Amino acid sequence: MNCLLSLLVTASAVLGAEHDGHDGPCHAGCFVHKNGTMLAVKLTYDGNKFDIPGGQTNWQEPATRTAQRETWEESGYEVTIGPLLATVRGGSFRIYECFLNEPAPKKNPDHEVSSVLWMNEAEIVNHVQEHTWRFEADQAHLYIEWLRNLVPNGQNHSRRLLLV
Repeated sequence: MNCLLSLLVTASAVLGAEHDGHDGPCHAGCFVHKNGTMLAVKLTYDGNKFDIPGGQTNWQEPATRTAQRETWEESGYEVTIGPLLATVRGGSFRIYECFLNEPAPKKNPDHEVSSVLWMNEAEIVNHVQEHTWRFEADQAHLYIEWLRNLVPNGQNHSRRLLLV
């Protein structure tokens, strides 16, 4: 199933507003940021590379719930889902801006993750150059751009929906 069709149906509800979770099933992840850094996980598979927390839908839950659940499972952080930032991988993966509910994780990461880190722009660039970032060619540049676009209060001032 391609999530792009589901995205087109719900795009008007997403643009310029918090997402309410009534979107269709889709693989999804969270771009979580604080103090000029973003939440990243180091995976225990796929070359032990870094990525945002996220993963596969169970095809019974909306994409927003997938992003929230996967972030909890992989990082131990509880988050609130914000707006859709991008749809990538040919329409099969949605990235939402997510916000921490608590400043510290409530549990250890699951078996798919060896470490949970907060990375700044330079660290992400370094991992891309070392080829240790998953989906480096089509997603890592988005995280760098979003970190650059953060304003002092930590909110993203650019709310463009990207289809990559």
